[in-house]
Amino acid sequence: MRPDPPTTTAAAVVASGTAVLAAPRPPTGDGFASELTAGVERRLDPATLADAFRRLHRKGLVVALWYVVSYGLIVTSSGWGMGAVACLSLALSMAAVGFNIQHDANHNAFFPTRGTKRLTASNRAAGWSLHALGGSSKRWIEGHVHVHHSSPNVVGRDFDIELEPFARLAPSQARHRWHRLQHLYLWPLYGFTAISIIVGDVIGTVAESFTGDRHGHRPTAGDYSVLVGTKAVFIGAMLGVPLLFHPWWVVVLGAVAVLTITGLLLGVVFQLAHAVTEASFCEASSRPDGGWHEWQVRTSVDFCHGDSWGERLLTWYIGGLNYQTEHHLFPRLPHTTYPVVAPVVAATCLEFAVPYHVQPNLGVALRSHYRHVRGLGRAD
Repeated sequence: MRPDPPTTTAAAVVASGTAVLAAPRPPTGDGFASELTAGVERRLDPATLADAFRRLHRKGLVVALWYVVSYGLIVTSSGWGMGAVACLSLALSMAAVGFNIQHDANHNAFFPTRGTKRLTASNRAAGWSLHALGGSSKRWIEGHVHVHHSSPNVVGRDFDIELEPFARLAPSQARHRWHRLQHLYLWPLYGFTAISIIVGDVIGTVAESFTGDRHGHRPTAGDYSVLVGTKAVFIGAMLGVPLLFHPWWVVVLGAVAVLTITGLLLGVVFQLAHAVTEASFCEASSRPDGGWHEWQVRTSVDFCHGDSWGERLLTWYIGGLNYQTEHHLFPRLPHTTYPVVAPVVAATCLEFAVPYHVQPNLGVALRSHYRHVRGLGRAD
């Protein structure tokens, strides 16, 4: 097997050719964060930022229309061929809604917020698009925005890397005998991501009724009303309405196919950003290297920064999540700004000797995840 091309470092992003990062400096602290923030602010003038929001909103309309049309095809299609096309289109559009609309909106980044840290009404409304995937925007914000983003790849805090007992994604997690095959069985397992989100919201809410959340709060009657109501609407749309037009076994088969494809897309994209050989991990009991900004860079790996039509299409479809480092550093920026600020991030990382990695193509990113889980599945 031919070796993969080297992961691009900050120097290779800023200038052509191969370069090696300078010797590590002491922890960067606020200096790195200040320089990084100032550089991005200089790059994103008001006109550039306004254009980024316009492009995001146009994309959001396209994705929403794609979802609606695909659902219409699910209901009205006849024949195996048309049904398969409709299921594939709906699955792709559902993942696109997750990548491009709800993700930005629930990060308070789909509409300008004018400096406030609270969700604006417009962002909150757009964030409810997650319910079109069967998820809960409130629980997603709590688990992803508040927990994952505050402590990425920190074992014991970041629940997005906790797949016990099925997988071992971090070196300090317990290893079981079956993990030696996880580099093989995890790929189909990712297909259950969407289903786990749907079911996990219910299980998590019920559990918190007894234990409370991380702040000690318990779900209210209003929380249960929203949870039950939105899940009922989703199940009715996915199963109830199609049952009026198709046999039950066709509907079940189609729903399973749609949710599996959607889950596979959602699961794999996340893993390529954090569960790869180049990313750093630590335990909750230890302090991550450097400050908060530096840790975001060390735990996130980008991929496919090129300008080919395939790379641009990938960036468009997955909502810029191949620019994961930029997203973790500036989660409240619209994802259409990530390619613009990436050179600034790369240059600042080079200046402060913070390792910044970009996988040159999708194949290298996939193989990096494969090697990561294969290595962790073997005996230590």
